[in-house]
Amino acid sequence: MHPPASHNPRAAAISRITRRYYLLWWFYAFGGGFVFGVYPLFLRSRGLSELQTNSVLATYFLVTFLTDVPTGAFADTLSRRTAFMLGCALRTFAFGLYFFAHHYLVFLLAESIDAIGTTFGNGAVDAWAVDALDAAGFTGLKDRIFSRTSQLTTTGWLLSAMVGSYVASVDIAWPWILGSAGYLTSLMVGAALMRGGPGRGAARPAMRALFGEVGARSRAGLREGFRNRPVLLLAVASAIGVAAWAPYFMEWPQYFHDDLGVAIWMIGWLYCFFSVGRLTGAELIARFQPASANRAALLTALALGTGSMLLGAALAGSLRMTLAMLFVMNMCSGAMQPVSQAWINEHLEAHNRATLLSFQSTFATFGGALGLILCGWIADRHGLLAGWAVAGTIGLLPAVFYWTLREAKLPAQAAVAPAGDAAAHDAPARRAADL
Repeated sequence: MHPPASHNPRAAAISRITRRYYLLWWFYAFGGGFVFGVYPLFLRSRGLSELQTNSVLATYFLVTFLTDVPTGAFADTLSRRTAFMLGCALRTFAFGLYFFAHHYLVFLLAESIDAIGTTFGNGAVDAWAVDALDAAGFTGLKDRIFSRTSQLTTTGWLLSAMVGSYVASVDIAWPWILGSAGYLTSLMVGAALMRGGPGRGAARPAMRALFGEVGARSRAGLREGFRNRPVLLLAVASAIGVAAWAPYFMEWPQYFHDDLGVAIWMIGWLYCFFSVGRLTGAELIARFQPASANRAALLTALALGTGSMLLGAALAGSLRMTLAMLFVMNMCSGAMQPVSQAWINEHLEAHNRATLLSFQSTFATFGGALGLILCGWIADRHGLLAGWAVAGTIGLLPAVFYWTLREAKLPAQAAVAPAGDAAAHDAPARRAADL
């Protein structure tokens, strides 16, 4: 009979870290979700054209493409906690600026600030949690932890998007004030919870030395990312996937509101419906955690499902079929994200984890910018559904890269699970992380 987690110091530490990680991501997701359902509708209400609307989000992706690796290196060099708090502060300001914006250039400025804030948080929370769990003695794969995180963030987005859609029915700008308050709350929560990870090891460098070390880490991270074949292929697959997902994110509210006449408050319910699909996919991964040897085949199938369902939604002849296919597409996406996230984390080392997670984000944001420009250009000329058809076709391509990774091996410390008595001793610790 094994001792409960409360009587096992290592299991108790893992449980505390995991709960704080879940709570932090939930608050962070809740803050941003207020505008998810109405973001493109708000931009159109302020007088932006379809091309300008797409270019605003493309600016977000391009700025994150330029700043992701340096800000990840900042988190590795100075502090993941400091990076996250700075990111929340920038996003708080950016959402407040959005509330007052009426000119295209002001939207571009607000989006650029929000993008920089995003990159300071990209990878910092995951890197902090993974390193803290490893330092506490967690062994085995982390797919289930990332699946639970995906469910919590999706739930946060779902609830705040519902609130935002009803508030937008009164004034479509008010969700931005709610989002600004949400990120300010996330800043305070992060300051309180992001403690207990492994120490940085050295004293904080002076400002000039800090910039020098950030630059050195950025260059080293880029070199290592391009040399590490699994990390590079996963990053390319992520880029192509976001190239398909970003146009869909911008266009589905406009399609249902403008083309089908759905009320703004109903957009929130549709977002809720699609979010249930993502929650379902993440729950399946949490309950039936795949073996590391099966990840390539699983991700290949999920990528094919995501792309084919989006393509089918564009070609469907009825509203019911469109809704059903978009639901299944979100379910495949919800299952894909935690598996891919856990896989890439297990190929990274602690000293540059945030930098290389930002390396992956850099690819993703660049792909998103290209997808927005291409599909936006097609939508302007041939309609939103034509843009969806192209996005769905693009969404099939990550399957090629996932399939080529079927022979990839995990590093020994991640791939080898403890055996015999060691496995039995570690079982309470692994279970504690699922609570």
